[in-house]
Amino acid sequence: MSPLLDWLVEHEPSFRKTRLPSLYSDLNLQRTSNPEGHTANVTAWSSALTRAALAGQIPHGQHHLILQTSDELLNALASPTYGRPSGLGSVVDECVRQGKMIDLQDFLGSEKSIYSRGWIPSPWAILRWGLQKAGMSWSSGSFDVSGGRLKAGNLALVPALEEVWKRLSAAREKDTKAQTLTDRVMTRETFLKDVNDVLNQAGEMTGSLSSQDLEVLLRYLSRDKQVLAYDSSTVKFKPPSSSAIPEPITQEDRSIASLKSLIEDLHQKSATLSARITVLQDQASTAVKTGNKASALSALRSKKLAERALQQRLDTLHQLEEIYTKIGSAVDQVEILAVMESSASVLKTLNKRIGGVERVEDVLESLREEVGKVDEVSTVLAEPVDSKAVLDEDEVDEEFEAMEREEREKTKKIEEEKTRQKLRELDAFGQLRKERERESQKERERQKQEQGDDLEIKQQDQAQDKESEEALLSSSIERMQRLELDERTGDDTQRDAHPEKIAQEAS
Repeated sequence: MSPLLDWLVEHEPSFRKTRLPSLYSDLNLQRTSNPEGHTANVTAWSSALTRAALAGQIPHGQHHLILQTSDELLNALASPTYGRPSGLGSVVDECVRQGKMIDLQDFLGSEKSIYSRGWIPSPWAILRWGLQKAGMSWSSGSFDVSGGRLKAGNLALVPALEEVWKRLSAAREKDTKAQTLTDRVMTRETFLKDVNDVLNQAGEMTGSLSSQDLEVLLRYLSRDKQVLAYDSSTVKFKPPSSSAIPEPITQEDRSIASLKSLIEDLHQKSATLSARITVLQDQASTAVKTGNKASALSALRSKKLAERALQQRLDTLHQLEEIYTKIGSAVDQVEILAVMESSASVLKTLNKRIGGVERVEDVLESLREEVGKVDEVSTVLAEPVDSKAVLDEDEVDEEFEAMEREEREKTKKIEEEKTRQKLRELDAFGQLRKERERESQKERERQKQEQGDDLEIKQQDQAQDKESEEALLSSSIERMQRLELDERTGDDTQRDAHPEKIAQEAS
């Protein structure tokens, strides 16, 4: 296969080897027999030609954004198995009809944007479409020449232009410097270098755009995208936030662009001289080591001349950069002044609508009067309709105190009942304890009788039991006295706490 076809098979997904028979078949017959297949093949060929041209893979092609059609293109696409693509002419015709490819002269000469075509077709377009549907070609404008040949011509590739702008706009969005006028103005050469760098870094292209490519791209960006203005030497982007049409190039723009270009040129020359000085220094050192005095002196003389030239260029560069900085400051001041002037005009208009301080004071005084009227009305509405409806606050307070007393009596009765219940539980607990002690006493007596204890031990036990009973009785009397004292105080919290404490101590 040819180098171009090899590249398409490797890089273009629609050019798989299994699809080559369909792509190299007679597309004119496919238009009627297989419309869907014809559409798919036309799309595949259109994408392939665009990518190949943009990548610089078309032989004998000097351009990246312009497709040169001729029999040489057919030969470059020829396959050893399927021959030349005989339907390529109909593909180009279809791309021209769809607006993907535009004759170069028409593209450059038209003042109307390629995106603003009317939806009503012309009579000639209707006639051409009818002849194509009937299987006939429009010989005067068709690229499909009889005998399997391809009409020679130059076509601007709209998809390639769109891809270049997509890459370029993305790069400019990342560049935070592209905001002021001095950053948005450049020479055509600088613009071309920037575009080449962007496309080469993205891997879309190798090499450089031609002068015709540059003209087509500038025409597309100024007329169809309206993002820049240009002339024979200068390119100026409009501000990123602006939606207006780009302003024409002025003499100030040309001067700024020339100054930037000169500074860039001096930077490159200074770098070249610095590299030459380093080389000459190495040559002189080598000559001294080898004992070649003449070569060493010659290298040192050349080095001195280069250093002198470098110093002159650096001094000039410093002056130019200082001038460039001053211009940037002046541009900023002009923009600031324009904004301030516009703001002053806005404030003047608004102050005119306000009418001065006297009008503001009158409005505020009127507002105070109306607010006072509203407050008076609110006060009147808040008064009762009937004087009899005025409430006696003393009666309300007495009723509230009576309700509180009733609530306290209820609470007191509840607490007294709780206390009596606690006492009953305490008495029952005391009787149960005495019963257990009697049973324990009987058990001890039985054990003593069994063991034959003497009378003295029994008397001691009885004394201990008596002391225990007296202590228990004394404790109960003391608790009862405290309970009666708590009931007299009327402390709700203490009345509830003591019975619980008595029960806990008893347990």
